[in-house]
Amino acid sequence: MKPLRDSLGRPILWVTVILSILGVLTVFSASVVMTASTSDFNRDPLYFFNRQLFALGVGLVAMFAVRRIDLLRYQTLLSLPTMFLTILLLGAVLVLGTEINGARRWFVLGPIQIQVAEFAKLAVIFYLADYLARHRNRADSALAIAPSWLVALLVAGLIEREPDLSTALVVVATTMAMLCAVGTSWRHLRFMGLAGLLAIVGMTLAKPYRIDRWKVFLDPFADPLKDGYQLCNSLMAVASGGLWGRGFGFSHQKFNYLPEQHTDFIFAIYSEEMGFVGALGLFLLFCVLGYCGFRLAVNCRRPFLSLVAVGITFQVFIQALINIGVVTSSIPSTGIPLPFLSYGGSSLVATLLGMGILLNIADHTSRHSLSRNREGRSQRRMRRGSTLATSDEEQIRLVSTGEWEASVAQARHERPRSGLPQPVVEPRLTHRLPFHPAARAERERLRRHHKRVRNLDS
Repeated sequence: MKPLRDSLGRPILWVTVILSILGVLTVFSASVVMTASTSDFNRDPLYFFNRQLFALGVGLVAMFAVRRIDLLRYQTLLSLPTMFLTILLLGAVLVLGTEINGARRWFVLGPIQIQVAEFAKLAVIFYLADYLARHRNRADSALAIAPSWLVALLVAGLIEREPDLSTALVVVATTMAMLCAVGTSWRHLRFMGLAGLLAIVGMTLAKPYRIDRWKVFLDPFADPLKDGYQLCNSLMAVASGGLWGRGFGFSHQKFNYLPEQHTDFIFAIYSEEMGFVGALGLFLLFCVLGYCGFRLAVNCRRPFLSLVAVGITFQVFIQALINIGVVTSSIPSTGIPLPFLSYGGSSLVATLLGMGILLNIADHTSRHSLSRNREGRSQRRMRRGSTLATSDEEQIRLVSTGEWEASVAQARHERPRSGLPQPVVEPRLTHRLPFHPAARAERERLRRHHKRVRNLDS
């Protein structure tokens, strides 16, 4: 049977296709009444459906095109130049962007609206993956990782000025996840988490409408006809779906009762039509996608690609959790879309680009695993002792097969030991071996041991 890493691309592709089809159908069901009854959309029931279908086509073409690109070849180009261009575009949209509903987030080019923040999330992932992969051996140093999270905070700050606090929080959370994956000290992560929490409190107090959202979250039924109107109708939609739902197209809340029913609160319409079973199935699809993405990150032996897989997988999964939490009143209301399902061309294209990158990494890992011999059980156990921060395959192979110990013995003019189990040694620790006091004591003990063995042989 093929190793698990050789088949991870298949479930990722199937989950992507299923979620994309569900998204287009749910957008049509949630928006058909609004567009057919409003002159703003020329009373066209397929207004949002056609646009979402067009975005899906563009996203699928982009996904399969990205799948064939050699990411390692363009690693440098995808890092700093892309990050610099992204910062320029985020600054330009604050000045030249079109204001919609009090927010300036989009460039409007005729019938096409481009939300720069959706693509900025991918740019941050590429920059962090490149920088952290190059400095993974110094991930415990606060000064070494400072440029990475400073750039991420700059991007998050520009996004928050649009204003779009929810997307900015996703950028910060993705940065924390990638720093954790590369092996950053928990002391530094706790400090950054505390600083981020204080920043969230400050930004919430600075905007009165964000304080109102907290009040509605604590008691949505205190004012069900004004501030709590949207959340109350969302809870009624989820509750009225029951176990099996009303059936596709038979939602009641989409008859202009629930605001934003085709964007941020589309999960409420989906739950009303598909019921608890359908909502649970949708959540399990995101769980399968998350499992395959994180497993792919562990199996990939290239630190840059591993960190990219961590960032994209975490970003999609945390967005799904936040959106579902908002719709079910588990967390305060935010303006974050549900990946694959919510209406929005930029969000769908950016998500499909991320899936294409995951498929690219899966193909790379599969080709790499087929180009070398199948590992035995003992070799796999030894390799599991490494992490994303210390997983240089060439060094691990030398340690696990005994070549490293033989080379050391040859350099000391000693006979290499054979027939003994090889220890699990991380390459980062072997680099620091000559300078550690405990290592010097161990070498002295081994020297005395080998001297006694030579005396016995003679």
